[in-house]
Amino acid sequence: MVNRKIKNATLEVYKGITFRSKLEASCAKLLDELGVAYKYEPFKITLLPTFKYLGKTLREWSYTPDFVIYNNIIVEVKGFPNDVWGYKKKMILKYIVDNNYNYEFYEVKNKTQLRKLIEDLKKKEHAD
Repeated sequence: MVNRKIKNATLEVYKGITFRSKLEASCAKLLDELGVAYKYEPFKITLLPTFKYLGKTLREWSYTPDFVIYNNIIVEVKGFPNDVWGYKKKMILKYIVDNNYNYEFYEVKNKTQLRKLIEDLKKKEHAD
């Protein structure tokens, strides 16, 4: 089965959770190794609701975070982003700002970047 939303993605099951890509599953494994609790795709944000234009229904544009860690850190895993990702990311960030959403947003492209993010967040936590 191919996930058409994620370019070149292959579904993978880890700890009973079906991840949308092998990269997401490997990041979940890394979070477990690092002792970081996470929620996978815990909620959905509607960025643009469904609407009609000239009799045609245009579907909503929504976003589901890959991981939420430390209760308010969104981690988006993007190995090979599609051509609309840049626009969608701006809409996500605007949603966070406009709604006083108590989340920080981070994007990682691989496990090395995820490991560095976790190290930086832990350093920041100890500095506060």
